[in-house]
Amino acid sequence: MLNVLKDIMEGLEFFDKAAWTKEMLHIFCDICIKAIDMGMRPNTHFDKTGWKFLITSFKEQTGHAFTKT
Repeated sequence: MLNVLKDIMEGLEFFDKAAWTKEMLHIFCDICIKAIDMGMRPNTHFDKTGWKFLITSFKEQTGHAFTKT
């Protein structure tokens, strides 16, 4: 099972690896707050629209294409 996950992750080379700077963390937190204020976290987690908003907004503001994993 672990080897399968490793193979999948190696196939995703077009994604940036998460190397967070202090500024990127602040940007991500600000986007999360905005998404919560917009109602994209109905309970204890973001809905699909919320995650799409987070990923898209983060890429627009930082140039990094991270996934929710």
